[in-house]
Amino acid sequence: MNEILLLLTILFPLLLIAAWPLPSTRRRLRRFTAWAPLPALLLSIVASDFAVDLPWLLFGSRLGLDATGRVFLAFTSVLWLAAGIYAVAYLAKDAARDRFDLFHLITMLGNLGVIVSQDMGSFLLFYTVMSLAAYGLIVHDRKPASLRAGRIYIMLVIFGEVLLFWAVLLTAQQTEMLHFAGLAEKLAVSPFRHAIVGLIVVGFGIKLGLMPLHVWLPLAHPAAPTPASAVLSGAIIKSGLLGMLRFLPLGAVAMNDWGVACIVAGFTSTFLAVLFGLTQDNPKTVLAYSSVSQMGLVGVMIGIAMMAPSSWPMISVAILVYAAHHAIVKASLFLGVGVAQAEMQAAWQRTLVNAGLVVAGFSLAGLPLTTGLAAKMALKESASLLAAPWASALTWILPLTSITTALLVSRFLYLVRPHRSHLHGELTRAIAIPWGMLTVCVVLLFFGLRWSLTAEARWFSLAPDKAWAATWPILIAVVIVLLVSLVGGLRRSLKKVHIPAGDLLVPLTLALEKCGSVWTSISVIEASAVIDMTSRLRAKLAIFYTHRIEALSRALENDTVAGLLIGIIAALLFILSILNV
Repeated sequence: MNEILLLLTILFPLLLIAAWPLPSTRRRLRRFTAWAPLPALLLSIVASDFAVDLPWLLFGSRLGLDATGRVFLAFTSVLWLAAGIYAVAYLAKDAARDRFDLFHLITMLGNLGVIVSQDMGSFLLFYTVMSLAAYGLIVHDRKPASLRAGRIYIMLVIFGEVLLFWAVLLTAQQTEMLHFAGLAEKLAVSPFRHAIVGLIVVGFGIKLGLMPLHVWLPLAHPAAPTPASAVLSGAIIKSGLLGMLRFLPLGAVAMNDWGVACIVAGFTSTFLAVLFGLTQDNPKTVLAYSSVSQMGLVGVMIGIAMMAPSSWPMISVAILVYAAHHAIVKASLFLGVGVAQAEMQAAWQRTLVNAGLVVAGFSLAGLPLTTGLAAKMALKESASLLAAPWASALTWILPLTSITTALLVSRFLYLVRPHRSHLHGELTRAIAIPWGMLTVCVVLLFFGLRWSLTAEARWFSLAPDKAWAATWPILIAVVIVLLVSLVGGLRRSLKKVHIPAGDLLVPLTLALEKCGSVWTSISVIEASAVIDMTSRLRAKLAIFYTHRIEALSRALENDTVAGLLIGIIAALLFILSILNV
């Protein structure tokens, strides 16, 4: 049964892709596009740990599932299923709907293939397919902003793919294996361990959105259609996290330097992304910066695992909880943008949509009785496993992240409030139901996790002190928002502050343009100098050889042949001087 569902997980979207070039077949099979991730969802539910070896594929591939893969496959297939159903109605009148379906299927095939891959070769193959196909989702509407976002995205993707390719080559050469099973232990004793870890962290950090590798996210999410944005933020960036979990020797060796680097990069992403996001006017751009901020916290947990390898079993559970939480919540919020911007006939509809957006949004800050509380508790427990200075510092910093997250969520809720615009026609069930199901999961998943993780994570509880610890940062953020809204001068001053989406790209682009103009000037000066120097050298050589030729001609004036040859050479030099060659 496991093998059959695994086969369908790959073949079902692959067959739909193969039928796409035939227009008549494409129209008949369009109804199945939304349901393509269903075999993957069933596989995540019924499968136990298993692996299937395919020695004829690549260099000997292995596909299957383990505990980590099941969690990733479960929330990833749910997101693709919800986004596919949502897209049917959202893009019903889109002239480029067929093209969207094609890139949707190819990206999904790569995303699901990454999760079931149990070796480096097949992982990198599916990862590349997913990354390149996502470009088609980003540039779907072909607008200048979308094309620019696509260019930046694809440049970073190719850069990351090159780094990961070298990481795979080095890892295979050092460990003499391609399968993930037992890879961490062998990589831990490699003399090239630090070089490989660096390539992996940067390569997968691009997809994860760690600063300063995040610049594609706030450009790509607003450019892509809403259902594509949901899977980009909820599922695809998690493939970067999965890559780190698969490739890094976590739990096998202490890597304090890299751990500190990941923690610093993580907190930098968390706080700076909030500052950048608060100045944005597009709700999807705000959500993109929120993803950068939240993935920064994931980077912190990776850093903690590097510094405290003995605690990896507990930290791995915390990372999975956080990944599932962020995937469901962020997909719900992106789909909620389309729901909120649809026309609603009844007041109860607006109230219900507002309530759903508030619950999902503040779940990112750790709202009690949501997956956010589970994620924040997991992160706090992970921080307590470090040595005393680090543990106390992180205990002090983590509540600040909840405050800044709640502030960013408040900005998003202000921009996306349902009565603001009717950009997507009347609200229909086909759009509301997928969003509603994901929003309900934000609460239901909390109780599901609490029931399933009791043995592995005894820190998972509903004690009043833990609930209050998660609530007071949100209350502080709400008070700050109220004060800003009441002080008119401060509100007007803050409205004037605006950082363009992509933030670091602006000074980088200006610097490159400046360097380009300087280089052009230098090149012109150098070219003029070279031409002038060449002319002077040619003139001196002509004088030098003319004098030598005259001396030789006088010495050999009685030799007719020698005189003839010298005359020819002199004529050639004279002609070259005239022609300025």
